[in-house]
Amino acid sequence: MQLQPESTDRPVAASLKATYRALLARGLEAGEAANLTAFLHGLPSAGFRWSLAEIEAIVHRRLMYAADQRAATARAHLPATAGRARRSGALVRRQSRSGSTT
Repeated sequence: MQLQPESTDRPVAASLKATYRALLARGLEAGEAANLTAFLHGLPSAGFRWSLAEIEAIVHRRLMYAADQRAATARAHLPATAGRARRSGALVRRQSRSGSTT
């Protein structure tokens, strides 16, 4: 089974929503719950009025940026020959025949 590209951030999105709902259930207003959820996920809360959609979008962008950085680091550490295309055996055989005298 192949994973969807966005499947890696579903647990985080679920965590955001669960935190937000738990805060609402404990009596916080929507804006307060959103700001506290943002704060708990590393976003500034002083002077901001966050919505859950904004928090999810920023956290998603952070995850994608971190994944891109990891991929770039992994590519930088590959051996130089790993990126080269290999010649197929049929192409090599065809080229060796072209110089024959028959």
